[in-house]
Amino acid sequence: MLFRYLALLDRFSSDSEELDLSHEKRTLKIRKIPKENLEDFLLIPKHRFSTVPDTFEWAIALGEDMYWMDYSYEVEDSKQAMIRAGNVAHEEMEKVVLALRLFKEGCIRIIFNVRKVGRSVVSSQVGFCRSDERLYFVASSELSTLKAFHKEFADIAWERKETHTAPGIALNRFTDSYERLKPEDNIIDCMVGLEALYLEKEGLGEFGYKLAHRAAVLLADSKKERQQLFTQTKKSYKLRSKIVHGLKYDLSPQDVWFVEDLLRGSIKKFLKTPKPKWLDLIF
Repeated sequence: MLFRYLALLDRFSSDSEELDLSHEKRTLKIRKIPKENLEDFLLIPKHRFSTVPDTFEWAIALGEDMYWMDYSYEVEDSKQAMIRAGNVAHEEMEKVVLALRLFKEGCIRIIFNVRKVGRSVVSSQVGFCRSDERLYFVASSELSTLKAFHKEFADIAWERKETHTAPGIALNRFTDSYERLKPEDNIIDCMVGLEALYLEKEGLGEFGYKLAHRAAVLLADSKKERQQLFTQTKKSYKLRSKIVHGLKYDLSPQDVWFVEDLLRGSIKKFLKTPKPKWLDLIF
């Protein structure tokens, strides 16, 4: 029996109608779905709905012009297999979204999902549309790089996210930041993640200086890049301090994006290598 899971993506775009991320025996695509196909899939007899029918109309109206994650594979014809499939699919979608967020900049979130196996349908509206965030764009020429990145990072990032370690804290804060409504909360989440990575078990002051210096040494390749990254990171840490202490501040979208991108790059570095010995990097 075919199990199928559709998840509507907010702020996702591409120069291709379909991006194929399938692996093993499971089909996983990010694609546009024609309205008639959505109607066939969603508009089944109303007594089977687990949500208000208007939600399906809303999903169809939006979904025709947006991208969906379309995930499917064959399962056994049993209640236990259906429950198992639903749990696996939910985790798989979360894992894919996390990998996409780590892959590159841009806001990507699931705002509606529906699971269908046989006559059983479960759906929910799980997010909200945002027009004030950076578009998440994947070019067709990036597909092979994206697939390689997903293969390398998806499982390890998900496993680390479930641990109470510095990378685990950073990954959870990174994920939380995508669901915040206020940019101030986004800054705070990302800074907590950066502190977990760069200032773990630190007992002395000068946190902003240490964080900026270590990030610049670890992430930048040239002296000029290190100087720029150091200066901007210190500025961002001061901004975070003003926010949490209730002081006056100016905040732009670029301020938020810088801290988000810094955390993204830092997480990828820490996932690939053990915690650096900072003195070895400096001298």
